[in-house]
Amino acid sequence: METADRRSAAAAANSRRAKRLAQQAHKTHPVIQAKQNQMYLITSRSQVQVDNSLINRVLPKEVLLKVFSFLDTKALCRSAQVCRSWNVLALDGSNWQRVDLFTFQRDVKTSVVENLARRCGGFLKELSLKGCENVHDSALRTFTSRCPNLEHLSLYRCKRVTDASCENLGRYCHKLKYLNLENCSSITDRALRYIGDGCPSLTYLNISWCDAVQDRGVQVIITSCVSLDTLILRGCEGLTENVFGPVETQMSSLKKLNMLQCFQVTDTTVRNIANGAKLIEYLCLSNCNQITDRSLIALGVNSEHLKALELSGCILLGDNGFIQLAKGCKHLERLDIEDCSLVSDITINSLANKCDALHELSLSHCELITDESIQNLATKHRDTLNVLELDNCPQLTDATLSNLRHCRALKRIDLYDCQNVSKEAIVRFQHQRANIEIHAYFAPVTPPVDPVVNRGGTPGLKRDMPVLCHLMTTSMCPVLRYLQKTGAN
Repeated sequence: METADRRSAAAAANSRRAKRLAQQAHKTHPVIQAKQNQMYLITSRSQVQVDNSLINRVLPKEVLLKVFSFLDTKALCRSAQVCRSWNVLALDGSNWQRVDLFTFQRDVKTSVVENLARRCGGFLKELSLKGCENVHDSALRTFTSRCPNLEHLSLYRCKRVTDASCENLGRYCHKLKYLNLENCSSITDRALRYIGDGCPSLTYLNISWCDAVQDRGVQVIITSCVSLDTLILRGCEGLTENVFGPVETQMSSLKKLNMLQCFQVTDTTVRNIANGAKLIEYLCLSNCNQITDRSLIALGVNSEHLKALELSGCILLGDNGFIQLAKGCKHLERLDIEDCSLVSDITINSLANKCDALHELSLSHCELITDESIQNLATKHRDTLNVLELDNCPQLTDATLSNLRHCRALKRIDLYDCQNVSKEAIVRFQHQRANIEIHAYFAPVTPPVDPVVNRGGTPGLKRDMPVLCHLMTTSMCPVLRYLQKTGAN
């Protein structure tokens, strides 16, 4: 009899709950309502599932769902194991719009990606599978077909991904705007054709170190993706000097281009870039060692919006080209000309006089520059210069540090192997500008020959120990603070 009474009471309670849910349906988010209905169907079959936790009784489901939206992937997975109601909220698709699986890269296999696609479906917009080398085409086939609203996808170092995955991306993910395929070495021109045909809204593409990609693939992307503003082509050895020739007139939207170690790049390539991408703001041609001053002249004439230029290792560039570059690119903010050994004070003076916005400059291994040009640079850019790299500049002396002392915005100076800059000058500079990082290295000094073994401890150690100095601010280094206070050298 008592059992029948309990069953009647439970049935009445479930009936009242159903009516209450129906009355509140117009006030509840549709997703939450669907989950509540699903919850009712589960709990109505059992007599014991009653959630008496305070937080679930006090806070509305909408508020809890908002709280869950701030959790990362790992926290969501843990929360889903707390109780049934949290499981429903944590696994709600609206919490899985942005997923980064880099932390779990070794454990991410095909089944994980497929389950994620089934769970998130149309909610997912951003997914990073960076370093997930166990992911291959079959996983991405399921994923792309279930996530049509995907906008941001990183497959960095997913080496098992082939053209088949890109075919599915082009077939299903038409809203894709960001795609990173760096180190996907199996990608070919065929993959880029699928992406170009199916993802016309693409604005960012990285195909660095994809050796099988050739000119035609890049040309298809530029032609089809009219909003493309960032193209990363580092180490694409399959490209030739004419990669941009046929599509020069279709590069007007391009603002960032990286061709690091594209060894086939010549003055012809740079001329096509300058003529076609007139809005370009960032250009990296480091280690493209075939380009000459003609490239700099072309950039100076056509690339007035250029703000960052990286030319490290371009050993054929000289003063004549940089004079023209400084005249035309007056908005230049960052310039890297490390190992441009033909550069002299003429280049530095041109940059100092013409490029008022310059705040980062790398002159390492430019062995012809002297204190005179650095003085001019420090005078003209007293309030703007932030970073100055001067490694292996043998003609610089202590006078350089004296001139740089007045640069108010300076944050870092590199002076590795500047043999004529003394340790005493660096210490003085540190006393005057303790907030500036100075990176310096002094080659070990050969100790004098001494047949008598010094057993006095510290004096002998101090004399025989090589001098290796990596100086930073005294405020950051307690050892340097102690040496400064005790007057030790």
